[in-house]
Amino acid sequence: MKNTSRLKRSYPFKRKILGVFISRRVILIAFILFVSGFVVNQSVVAQNEPQIKVGENSRSIKSGSETRPYLLYIPKGYDEKTALPLVLLFHGMGGAAANVMALSDLSKVADEKKFIIAAPEGIYGNATWNYNQYRRYTNDVEFVKDLIKEIRSKIAIDQKRIYAAGWSAGAKMSCCLACELSNVIAAIGIVAGLEYFENCPSTRSVSIIAFHGTADPVISYSDPQDALSSWVKKNACTPTPKTRKISEAVTQLTYGDCRDNAEVVFYRIDEMGHAWPGSVYPDYVGKTNRDINASNLIWSFFEAHPLP
Repeated sequence: MKNTSRLKRSYPFKRKILGVFISRRVILIAFILFVSGFVVNQSVVAQNEPQIKVGENSRSIKSGSETRPYLLYIPKGYDEKTALPLVLLFHGMGGAAANVMALSDLSKVADEKKFIIAAPEGIYGNATWNYNQYRRYTNDVEFVKDLIKEIRSKIAIDQKRIYAAGWSAGAKMSCCLACELSNVIAAIGIVAGLEYFENCPSTRSVSIIAFHGTADPVISYSDPQDALSSWVKKNACTPTPKTRKISEAVTQLTYGDCRDNAEVVFYRIDEMGHAWPGSVYPDYVGKTNRDINASNLIWSFFEAHPLP
């Protein structure tokens, strides 16, 4: 005779086991759906983020409480596995990133020599830069640090070859970075705006190449002369330059034997106005000299002056 009481006791037990099994299946399915949804959402985020391509890219980052746009130029033949130099390019007062890109035509040099350009937008005052670093206002030094960090997270950058170049107020911003970020910025290229800041806190002598016209109606030629003397002294260079006549209008002054193997090179350009030497732009504020090409000279100088 069958033991019916034993059979009756087994039914609740089997139901319990089945319930546990179903619960685990439900949890597993829910987990898979959650993970799948997360992956899909991540994919959507990645698709919505602007993709970096060869050529000019319009991008922006959040720095402090502000959204800061910038142009990122990737040279032709870019290889993601190769760390490239980075040139930060700053526009003048009232200008924009697109203006200084066109004025300098630096992208042409970038394609040939293989370096990346980041041209940010100034938002302080009249679309310019807080190079005097009034801390209550836009902090452009912190913005530059954030920008470099952002670009390095997306692209392979040679950390010993990060440079700054600029025109007019953008030149002054580049000089500010030579003081504030001397451990990051390897060298600077200055067009129509050489500046020196009192109590410059640089911990390393930064190499400088600069250009200025004697007929500049915006920043008088006498202004960068004081800055030039101060940088030569700051970098502990030989005070008497080697002088070389490049053309009838262009004179090169080279201050060597500086501390930390730095160098200061200044181009005096007779009768040139507030302009970028060699620019394809028509004369803008005074005459443009085309005996030399500042963009080519700046890059050649940068190549010779990485961080130690």
